Amino acid sequence: MEKGMPSGGVPFLDTCIIHDMSEKLKRMKGRFEMMTEQERAEIISAVRAQLSGNLTEDIVMIQQNAEKYEKEEDGKAVAEELLKLAYEIMPQEQTDYMKKMLFLGDKRLEEVYHEAEELKKNHKMEEALAMTEKLYQHIIRNFTETPERRFYSFRNLLESNLYYVLYHPTKEMMKAPFDFTLFIGAHAYNLVEMGKAQEAIPVLQEAIRYNPVNPDPRFELAEVYKVLKQNDNLLTTIKETLPICATPYALSRCYANMGFYCIEIKDYESALAFYYQSLIFADHPAIRGELAIVQQRLNRRLQPPTHDEVLKVFEKYQIPFGAGAEVLDVASQLAEQARAGGRWEEAFFYYGTIYGVTNDPKAKAQMEESANKIKK
Repeated sequence: MEKGMPSGGVPFLDTCIIHDMSEKLKRMKGRFEMMTEQERAEIISAVRAQLSGNLTEDIVMIQQNAEKYEKEEDGKAVAEELLKLAYEIMPQEQTDYMKKMLFLGDKRLEEVYHEAEELKKNHKMEEALAMTEKLYQHIIRNFTETPERRFYSFRNLLESNLYYVLYHPTKEMMKAPFDFTLFIGAHAYNLVEMGKAQEAIPVLQEAIRYNPVNPDPRFELAEVYKVLKQNDNLLTTIKETLPICATPYALSRCYANMGFYCIEIKDYESALAFYYQSLIFADHPAIRGELAIVQQRLNRRLQPPTHDEVLKVFEKYQIPFGAGAEVLDVASQLAEQARAGGRWEEAFFYYGTIYGVTNDPKAKAQMEESANKIKK
């Protein structure tokens, strides 16, 4: 089987490009209203003249033109015409394949997800669960792992590079058309809300599979293990999450989960250390409630532990202190590459990532430098 070819012989690369372009064009709608009909026709004619007959190259070319016109002030009609052109040059086999993969019935997968979320907000949990169950089954049936390839839903370059460093993949990494980790995680949440926590475990493991470096489904898995009183699995999940934490919030939540674990096993002094460390990264009101429980159990007024005391507790549970070296190395390399290339928005993001989890004054200065360059 060729790389990038799903069963049936249709290049999935083209499908993903079409999806990406479709998302951009949806955002562009309503922005070309001021163009005259003749101007729109001339633009489409010019794009048609560039068609080479190579499907993949032509789709990329159309996408590039869409991105160029996205910067214009107005554009609904051109957006719609470019999208029609993309579908027009696709063979029927691929159009059918795309519909099979990206639609559930007559609705795009993201539409199904948003409808389910709306049902959840309106407390219609049974309906929401039924909808996310169909979405979940569609994803695992159509975007399965094969001996040659695996689909991923990385949200940015930091995640994809971190995954490569931590997991050393040998299979071809295929870009999933949507954030399947988010979609599947929503189904797991609905299962838990409906009292089916045990059933949520394999679902969350699937969510993790589509993006092993997104900590969110691991946090949800930790919550499930709390509900089920599975302390050993909780500890394992926390330790598996820490190396991929790239934000202060993620580190804080891991330490708070360790505090919860320590309360469960009645190690209140260690719980105190983890909770105070958690507050350093994110001041969450719920943690102060947990500290009240610790104070009650210890039956004394609480004092923040010293740094040495915190380090001893971390060593006791074999928990790394601070952000993982891989996160910092990947963020640093990406920051320097962005800086060298004058991509200051990216540099700002990566330096901000480093500063957020280290409080390093050098990273802060580099972040501020990037911000000033963006303003210029």
